[in-house]
Amino acid sequence: MGVVVTKVTQNLLLILVGAAVLWITVATDEYLNYVKPGFRFLLVAAAVALIALGSVGVRKEGREAARPLTGQKDEHGHDHGRGPRVAWLLCLPAFTIFLIAPPALGSFTASRGTARSAVPARQPDEGFGPLKSRSGGAPVEMTLGEFIGRSFEAQTGDPSRLKGFPVKLTGFATPRTKGGWYLSRLRMACCAGDAIALRVMVQNAPAPRPDAWVQVIGTWMPPTTGTVSTGVHELSASTVQPIKKPRNPYES
Repeated sequence: MGVVVTKVTQNLLLILVGAAVLWITVATDEYLNYVKPGFRFLLVAAAVALIALGSVGVRKEGREAARPLTGQKDEHGHDHGRGPRVAWLLCLPAFTIFLIAPPALGSFTASRGTARSAVPARQPDEGFGPLKSRSGGAPVEMTLGEFIGRSFEAQTGDPSRLKGFPVKLTGFATPRTKGGWYLSRLRMACCAGDAIALRVMVQNAPAPRPDAWVQVIGTWMPPTTGTVSTGVHELSASTVQPIKKPRNPYES
């Protein structure tokens, strides 16, 4: 026989799930591991609705429990107002959300999602504007998506628009099966389930541990002579600096 869940248990589960969603959206930023920032208010509204529904249900059941117990048993003497105590174990998944929230996708997804890698990245209709050297040779900070887009543009057009310009990129380390490593970031359209990998191959620098977040300063490496539009985007690194995981681990 299946586990019988009492109405009180069902309502408490609604409250727990709602509280867990509020926890990851209001008390912390854990929701950014699963959905885009724009979904925060929808999640909060859904959590409040779950808590409200569960609270109304618990209150209703409390009033009914205070009434005289008449008509609660059938002709066989079975009480349908209660279920076995094991039903409370169904609350455990809701509790685990508070204690063991699943992390954001990382190098495992990036290394296995080669067929879904984003090439080229989104770019303006008129293309990317020319880079300008900064005073003191300071690197130009850009997203991985922009670097990949500029690399694709340089491979199919004028390489001088990117070659020799120092850039600063942020991402996490992903090992390569053939040695070396990628600087990676994931981009999602809606949620983590549709995430695609943005990856830049890093040369001339030892590989950090997998999933370590780093900032890399370096210059674009054009493809091998005679090869055009390889779909591989490389960076010759001059420095690799460990950093903390960003508040939003996904790239916009």
